[in-house]
Amino acid sequence: MRAAALLTTLLLLAGAASAHGPSVRLSYGRVAPPQLAIRAGQTVHFHNASATPRTFTVQALGGAFESPPLARGEGWHHEFTEPGSYPYAVAEFPDMQGLLIVAPADD
Repeated sequence: MRAAALLTTLLLLAGAASAHGPSVRLSYGRVAPPQLAIRAGQTVHFHNASATPRTFTVQALGGAFESPPLARGEGWHHEFTEPGSYPYAVAEFPDMQGLLIVAPADD
């Protein structure tokens, strides 16, 4: 009975995590995944998963998007409507970089 309850909890947590769609995890010194491929029209969830209280601001290197400052545990969603490559960095830690590749939407 206890194993069934644990399995149900894990499945509910997995469903909640996937409800955001594609996700980028920000933690001290890293962006995971460092490269993410999506389709135009998808929304990406950026999440500050730092274990310590630090703020991250996600900025596209070409100026296409910028998040508000995200405190530990906070997230931000951005819909990518135009195909292309979007390199980005965390303003507070410029070595934390990632790349979003947006393919045309399926017609």
